[in-house]
Amino acid sequence: MHEPEEKPANSSKRPRSRTLGRIVLEVFSIVLGVLLALGVSEWQEQRDNEARAATALANVRAELQSNLDLLNIIYPINSRIVDRLSSGRENDSDDESLVPGVQLRSSAWQTLGSTGLSNYVDYKLLIGLSQLYSMIDVYRQSAFSFISSNMDMAATATALGSNIDNDLYSKNFLPYFQLLVQIESALIDVHQKAIESIDLQQSHVKQ
Repeated sequence: MHEPEEKPANSSKRPRSRTLGRIVLEVFSIVLGVLLALGVSEWQEQRDNEARAATALANVRAELQSNLDLLNIIYPINSRIVDRLSSGRENDSDDESLVPGVQLRSSAWQTLGSTGLSNYVDYKLLIGLSQLYSMIDVYRQSAFSFISSNMDMAATATALGSNIDNDLYSKNFLPYFQLLVQIESALIDVHQKAIESIDLQQSHVKQ
């Protein structure tokens, strides 16, 4: 009789160790695949948001250029009127009157902030734009205050059946005029600098 061959002591453990190794490898492959998919998704989302932010910033630039074009039209007129009133000279042109720039826009800037895309804009540029649009708000508030006061004076004169005293009008409103013109001059300067800053950032992004 042949004695039964003895099986190696670790023969029963080899299949188990192979199975465990295969499971670990499969789990690792799945985890790695999920992490890679998440990484690609986040990268794509980052790229999409950066592209949207660039478009929103381009809209802000267009808005600033529109504001600058308006300021370059009204500032010379308003500055000339303030110089004339300050010196007490007679009106050189009866058709010329102060033109407050209440049409200055800020919708593109508000959109940039409300959509969260400002997180993808250079911080230094963002601070500069925030200060610029704060100046626009101050200017518009001053312009509306002037218009309201002007309308109140005209309404009072009409109710009393009298004409507006031009000397009194100039004396009362000259500080408003001077403030508006000073802000307009500052706005022209900061608009030009902001447009240059946006152009610089966009050129860096394209590179």
